[in-house]
Parts: sequence; C-alpha cells; structure tokens
Amino acid sequence: MLQCRCLHRVERDRGSGPMRARKAVLFGSRSWVSLHNVLLPLLSILIVMSAPVSLIFGATGGIGSHTARMLCQRGHLLALSSRSLPRLRQLNEQLSATGSDVSHEPELLPCDATDATAVDEVFAKAVERFGRVDRVAHCVGSILLRPLHATTDEQFRDTWKMNTWTAFLVLRAACKQMARQKGSANGERGGSVVLCSSAVASHGLPQHEAVAAAKAGVEGMARSAAASYAPQNIRVNCIAPGLTDTPMAKFITDKPAAKRASEGMHALGRIGQPEEVAAALVSLLENPFITGQTLAVDGGLSSLLSQQRA
Repeated sequence: MLQCRCLHRVERDRGSGPMRARKAVLFGSRSWVSLHNVLLPLLSILIVMSAPVSLIFGATGGIGSHTARMLCQRGHLLALSSRSLPRLRQLNEQLSATGSDVSHEPELLPCDATDATAVDEVFAKAVERFGRVDRVAHCVGSILLRPLHATTDEQFRDTWKMNTWTAFLVLRAACKQMARQKGSANGERGGSVVLCSSAVASHGLPQHEAVAAAKAGVEGMARSAAASYAPQNIRVNCIAPGLTDTPMAKFITDKPAAKRASEGMHALGRIGQPEEVAAALVSLLENPFITGQTLAVDGGLSSLLSQQRA
C-alpha cells in the first residue's frame, strides 16, 4: 500500500479577512520509494504480457547475433542459446552497450542444438522465465566444401546433423510449445519459426553435395510443417542466404582469390552481410501472413546469371 503523507494546513489570510482552507499534498522521500517499488513490478508485468518472446538458436553467430540486436531494438523479450555461455554473456553485454531498450535481461541458455533433450530444456526454461515462446529463429549450421567422392561417411553425417537434425529438433520443440499456448496478451495464437537454409539447396554448385542435401531437407521439412500447423496459426519459413561474411565462412572469405570467385558468382557482384540476412529473417518472423516460403537472400545467386562471369 502506498504510504503517502497528506498535510492539511489551515491559514488565515489576514489581507482578505475570511478564513481560507488550503490542502497541500506532499510526498516524502519514503513515499516516492514506495511508489517506485510498486510501479516497477507492475511495469515489468505489462511488458512481459505485451512484448513478443523470441528464442534464437545459434545466437552468437554472425546472423544470429544481428537477429538478436534487431529483435531487441523492436522490444522483443529474448532467450538466447548457443554452445558457449561466455559468448552468450559477451553478446548480452553488446546488446546493453548499443543502447537497445532491454527492458528485461535476456535469458542466456547454453545448449548443444544437436542434443534433443538439451533443446527441449531450452524451451522449458524460456517458458518458465517468460510464460511462452512466440518467435523462434534457427541460426545453426555448417559448411562443407568437398566433392561427393571425397566426402567421408562421418563428414556427411556431421553436416546432416548440424543442419537438418538441429532444424528438426528446434522445429519439433517449437511446434509442440506453440500448439499448446493459448496466445499472447494481444490475442495472437500460435507463433512463427524461421529456419536457416542456403542458396545451394536450390542452386547446384560444385563441391556442395553434403550441405546442399542437408539444407534441401530443411526446406522440405519447413514446407510440410507449415501445412501441418497452419490450423494452429504456427507459421514456418526459411531464409536461404548466399555466401555471407560471417565467422563460419572465414575459411572462404579470408582467402582473396576464393572471395573474388564467390563475389563473381553473385549477380550483385558481392557477398552478403549478416545484418542483411538478419533483416530478412526478422521480417519473416514478424509478418503474420507468410508461411511455407523460402526467401532467398543471396544477391541473385540462385536465380540470376551473374554478368560478372557471363
């Protein structure tokens, strides 16, 4: 209860003759502290009830970290997951340093996304903290450049596991959680999931057999899940980047000749930036009337003949 002190003062106005009563309501320092202690929790509750809750797997990678920044700037409540807790803490510090409106501290959830139990636990902890999960971004993956005859069984399995298997685990957990949610405070049922594919899933490039197969599996799974869960208003989409300037791609971009060759394959004559891919991902997460789609964010790689090479 607010402890506001009201002081009533009755003064005689000697110049005017009649008695004039004047009430002054004064708040002491203790009262302001009490008011702050009451309103701050109420404000926090209102923010949690109205803001979307977004869970990002692979949050510390190039695309994932930019996705986190953009969602934070849009007022989303964040649950961030990657293998490394120190890197998650570093990302959290960066979000705070950018001046983004972090009304609530992000939930940091280290996890090996190839572990089914660990993925389920991430969802459980996010729900325990925020009460629901409205948006999920899967930014986990790997790159293997090797022709099929030189690809070992282990390399193929690892590529499939890091790309298709992790997407399956994240998508399965997301659909389970979103299907049983009654909806957010603004009345929205269901939720939105975006998975990371690649331009190589639809555009044949030499030495990409393993990753092309893995990413094509991601796209096929997303389309089928979009059809299955549309009645629950769960939207499932993919983004398909071309070569993007991220830490994962450094083994290509750090080599000038390889980078120039890659740039020449893109119709726009350059490789992508992670913030450009993240912007497309966020758009798919937030648009309520897009589902079952794969959005190419590849500078024309998968659909246009590059004049750089023609």
